[in-house]
Amino acid sequence: MADIRPFKAVRPEKSIADRIAALPYDVVSEAEARKEVKREPLSFLKIDRAEVNFDEGMPFNDPAVYKKAADRLEEMIGSGQLIKDDKSCYYIYELTMEGRTQTGIVAVSSIDDYVSGRIKKHENTRADKEQDRIDHVTALNAQTGPIFLAYRKNEDISQRVVDLKQKTDPVYDFTSPDGIRHRVFVIARDEDIA
Repeated sequence: MADIRPFKAVRPEKSIADRIAALPYDVVSEAEARKEVKREPLSFLKIDRAEVNFDEGMPFNDPAVYKKAADRLEEMIGSGQLIKDDKSCYYIYELTMEGRTQTGIVAVSSIDDYVSGRIKKHENTRADKEQDRIDHVTALNAQTGPIFLAYRKNEDISQRVVDLKQKTDPVYDFTSPDGIRHRVFVIARDEDIA
């Protein structure tokens, strides 16, 4: 079985979460990222696509870009725009689009489980893109982009998620400009984490 654990998140301050929330870095072009950061200066794309902080033409993998991403992350933490949880928690993340809802559990997993094949690869990735994210994580000392994993259907886990959503108020509940509703629940009680 894969090693899955709770963790101490760095996450948006509740009142501005909808402004910080951004599409994944790899689904927007540099031009789209620049346009979005201009529209919303708090967009997390200024960290995940940090080349937007420079003049056009700056290579996305220039060491200065990674340094700028780390600086921007620290600025957002220092200003209180991003907060650090004091306790390791699990998080339930729910997305609703056009009447369909997907719910996931946010946790950390072991890279060793991925390397050893316990977590199966679901797609082939490009080496240059992998290296970019490795360099990004190294510079920031943080994983800023979720990696989606799937697991076989498990009624016990499914029911626990339903129960936790019913007894926990969402810390975030907003609809992004693309029409997707985002709800996040922090699972912090020791008995729920266990």
